[in-house]
Amino acid sequence: MPLAIVDISGCGDDGDTVAFEYEDGFGRPQKGFALRWQDRWYAYQNLCPHWSTPLDEHGERLFDPTSGVLVCATHGAMFEPHSGECISGPCYGDSLRPLRVEVVDAERLAIHRGGLGL
Repeated sequence: MPLAIVDISGCGDDGDTVAFEYEDGFGRPQKGFALRWQDRWYAYQNLCPHWSTPLDEHGERLFDPTSGVLVCATHGAMFEPHSGECISGPCYGDSLRPLRVEVVDAERLAIHRGGLGL
């Protein structure tokens, strides 16, 4: 059973993101996001490993098209879109928590626990 079904009908470009909500293994509400990057989909829990704040805490875009990285709005940490690894900032070397992506069809993704994108 998926954690979430995500509507991606409005996403067609590299760097497009869509937010979703799900419950963790303890039934607590969590937030995540799916990212289209180089014709693949990736999904991550929306928490920076530095202070456990959402990457878009202040409403900024998650993906910076100029640098091609995910950016945490709180302290500017930068993450590789394909791996979630922090390549710059206070949590350098840490990673975003990946969620597994299953492409259902051209308009939907199923999000599952653990793993990287398809």
